[in-house]
Formats: sequence, C-alpha cells, structure tokens
Amino acid sequence: MTVSQPTLLSLAARITELAETFTRFQQENNIPVVTFAADSPTSYSNLTADAFVTRQLLSDALSDMWYLSQGPSESIFNYVHTCMPDAAVLNILNHFDFGSAVPINGSASFADIAKHTSLPEDVVYRVLQHAITLRIFTETEPGRPSSSRVQHTSRSAALAKNPGLKALVSTILDDAGAPMMVMNETLRRYSLGKPALTQNMDETAFALLHSGRVYGKYTNSWDLLENDGEGERKGWRARNFVEFMRYIKDIFHLEEVLVDAYDWAAAGNVTVVDVGGSAGHDAVVLARKFPNLTITVQDLPKVKPVFEADLPADVQDRVTFVEHSFFDPQPVQAEIYIFKMIFHDWPDHDAATILRALIPALKPGARVILVEYMGDQTEVEDQQKPPLARSIRQMGTATDVRLMALFNGKERAVGAWKNVFALADGRFEVVGVKADPVTFFAIVEAVWRG
Repeated sequence: MTVSQPTLLSLAARITELAETFTRFQQENNIPVVTFAADSPTSYSNLTADAFVTRQLLSDALSDMWYLSQGPSESIFNYVHTCMPDAAVLNILNHFDFGSAVPINGSASFADIAKHTSLPEDVVYRVLQHAITLRIFTETEPGRPSSSRVQHTSRSAALAKNPGLKALVSTILDDAGAPMMVMNETLRRYSLGKPALTQNMDETAFALLHSGRVYGKYTNSWDLLENDGEGERKGWRARNFVEFMRYIKDIFHLEEVLVDAYDWAAAGNVTVVDVGGSAGHDAVVLARKFPNLTITVQDLPKVKPVFEADLPADVQDRVTFVEHSFFDPQPVQAEIYIFKMIFHDWPDHDAATILRALIPALKPGARVILVEYMGDQTEVEDQQKPPLARSIRQMGTATDVRLMALFNGKERAVGAWKNVFALADGRFEVVGVKADPVTFFAIVEAVWRG
C-alpha cells in the first residue's frame, strides 16, 4: 500500500486550514491573541480539548514544513548545530536572571545587564545575540552594541513574569540537561548486549556524570536537590523543584485531574495521605473542595518551610505536613494514599519497594491512587479516531528519555502499572484505570486486600 507523502504545498494548505480553525476558536471565545510583543498574553487560556488538539496538529504540520523546507541532511545538521547552544543560552539567561535586568515595558543597555548579572559585558552581548535569534529578547539597533538597547519579547517576558516557568527551565536544563548528554556512554557501559535496561541506580547517566564530581558526588538527582549548595544556598535546587512542581500543576491542570481522579465526596470522612506531595498545593485544592477530607502531606524536610509559608489559614485544621521518605515504613494510617507523578522517577523494583513501604500502615480496603503521565498512549487511543498529534506523543517520549537518564525510570504504558503492584505484593488489587491521552494522565486505583 502506497502512503501519500506530504509536500510543501499540501502542508501549506493544511497549516492554513488549521491556523484558520484555531484563530476562529479564539475569536469566538474572546481569547486574547498571542504575539511576540512584551505585553502579549504568556499562554493560551481556556482551550477546549478540540482546540488543544488543533493546536498540536498545527505544530506537527509546521514541523514537517520545516523538515521538508530544509531537506533531510540539512534539517539534521541545522538541528544539531543549534540545539545545544539554544539550551545553553536559555539556561544562562534563566540562571543569571537576565529577565529582571530589563524592565518589562522598558529597555536596558548591554552594560546595564552586565552590571545586573555580574557577567562580562562581552559575554552578555554574545549570549543575547543568540537569544534574539530565538525571539527571546529583541534590540533597538541591531549591530550597534554601544547604542542599542535590549527589550523584552513575549517569550523573555514570560520567564520574567512567571517564577514557575523559571523553575521549570532550571529543573529540566540545569538539573537534567547534562546527564542526558552522557546517556550514550552510560548505555554502552551498563546496558549494551543485555535484554533490558539496567535497574541499578548507580548505573544511571546521572550517576556517571556526577562520579566526576562536577557538582559533588551525588548518587541520584534527589540527593543533588537536597544537598547542593552551601550555607543559605544549600538545598536551593529542592526549593526550585517545589516551584517547578507548582508550575507543572498549573500547565497540566493537575488540580482538575486530581479532583476527577476519585469520588472524594462519596468517600465520607476519611484521612488521605499525599505521599511525596511537595508543598501541598494539590492537598489545599482537595481540602477546599471536599470538607470531608483530612489530608497529610508527606515530603522531605527541606520542603516543610515552603509548605508552612504557603498553607492557607482556612485549611490549617485539615491539612498537615509530616517529614517522610517514601522508602521508609509508612507512619500514618489512612483510607487513601495518593502518589502524583512519583513512580515514573523509579525503576520497577524501586517503585515496588515504595508501595511495599505502605504495608505496615495499611488496613483492609485502603486505597492507593496513582496519578501518572501516560507512557505508551496507543494503549488507550480510540482506533476509530485519527492518531494523536506527534507533538502530544512527544511530550511523553521526551520525559521518558529524561527519566532514563536520571533514574533508569520510565513513563509506563497503562497496563504496566498492574505489574508494578503485583511486584510489590499480591494483596494489592488494581480495581480501576482511567486514561485520557488528551490530558496526558492515567489514574490507577488499587485496593489493599490484606
């Protein structure tokens, strides 16, 4: 069977069609138009599932247009040539807070920015020259550094306005970026010729990189997050990670996913433990919506000050924090235990160990609810509908590769979660799996039959 291949003209027509559909949705729903101007909205709001899919299909078509317009060889060369400088420059801009050096509605000289960042002016100029090609900042007089001034675009302004986005960039690029570049050597050393990826946490790309003591000798990224830095800076990565998770919650509408994950109202007056619940952002939402819930948030000690600073007064009688490592025996007996985006960070045997640590506190009928990003989304796609946009699938595949580098972890297919529970203990019974590829998340519910 011959498959019809896209052409530049067919893609151009498809892009026009999808752009018109998406624009019409914006107009009909009074959604502000995004531009490159500094005062532009920083994200699209109130997208329906259909509008979101339309946008991602548009992204796919634009990618194909770029690939074909460059040609196979040149598109690979151009990507390789720019991908690492792109990431490095964004990481530098973020790390040294270039965004606050430039007023959102004003401008700054290169000398001003150099003074703000304490970097050499030549470095600032060269970094910004590449950033400008990415529509991150712009300048008033290109090619005249002595008189030109730097202004924000919507992309640089988004970073300046949103600490969560800054935290996301730092976590993905600064924490996880370097390990990914030694994955090839890690796979050669530890997995070459073997039937499966090594499950040893000492044999990750992260461990290999840090064996050279670039930041210190850390065994895994959680160790780095908890301990990197000295004095007041110690643990800065952990605090940054909390902000990152807050932002992830917002962009993926995780509050809605969690609210819909279970019939909380029908559960009655129950105790819920949010295991690895960061600073309690989701626990606060649940407590406000469902006054029948008493919630304990568990995480590492460094998170506690953030939790205490952020906890609203109206839920302080029902939301508390307990310092706890989920590898240790569970100290709190509850009816429901929640794990949100926890297990994808761990190989199967470690995920099973985390579940097994619950057993000392479990009473018959206790429930465990996993909220996890879906790995192989083809398991739940409706075969009667067109396949999901590549850009949607890419969200999962990119995260999956990053997890491989950091933890030898993975984004699991929906069916794989039953195997994890079975590996932990046969008395766990998976009683429900809900998966929606458009929201990216799967909800797995298990009951303890011990």
